[in-house]
Amino acid sequence: MMGPYPHTWEPVMHTAPVACPGRENHAWREAEQQLATHGTPHELQPRWGQPVHCPACTARAHKQLAELPELVAAIHMEALHGTRGGPKTGTIGRIGGGIPSWPGQASRLLTDRIVGGLAELEDDWRQLRGLTARTIRGSEGATLTASTRFLTAHLDWALTHHPCATDPHDRDSFNPASQIGDWHRAALRYTSRDKRADHHRIPCPHCSLLSLYRGDGDDYIECRNPACGTLLTPAEYHERTRQVAHEMRSQNVA
Repeated sequence: MMGPYPHTWEPVMHTAPVACPGRENHAWREAEQQLATHGTPHELQPRWGQPVHCPACTARAHKQLAELPELVAAIHMEALHGTRGGPKTGTIGRIGGGIPSWPGQASRLLTDRIVGGLAELEDDWRQLRGLTARTIRGSEGATLTASTRFLTAHLDWALTHHPCATDPHDRDSFNPASQIGDWHRAALRYTSRDKRADHHRIPCPHCSLLSLYRGDGDDYIECRNPACGTLLTPAEYHERTRQVAHEMRSQNVA
């Protein structure tokens, strides 16, 4: 995760408004790309950052990071007792065709992914800020606790000044908020804690699959296709619905 950054690095100062790189702006970014490439106009408006991420994305990143230690503990219990089968598609990749070679393998690998990812993120931020290197901790739990504490203290800095802070929250993004969100979603789904979701039967604007869902209390609609993960605000979803209806009318006329 550590990038080719100098040991000491000057933070980027954002003087102009920046469209929040969060996944809520995915539809707007797609529309802007269509405008730049094909001249296709659109009426979508971005959610602006303050100064980079919007307040909702900043609050979500803090909440997700704070919840990771308890979620990892729940995943670890699965590894100890071997009560889970293979990994869910898109959660930790393909392992032996989705069938664990030993009890608890999927839990163990997801735990390693999250704990190792948090430690690498800490190493990255320490390097960027010219801080002392991370000390080797005695146990996995100590590593998780210490890395989470360090990342929490520096998260506001990372969401504004990290070299990848303005990168869109797309799949495999190195944006710190996107990485934390990916680990959090994988943990929620593995432990079956993700919210009940209503199925929205309109094709996703990014992957075209009927995989849009909205969880109880969520202020966005999420594509549950593991290879996509697009998020739409209600306004963006209604715009997508209008586009699909227009396309259907055009096909009927033709």
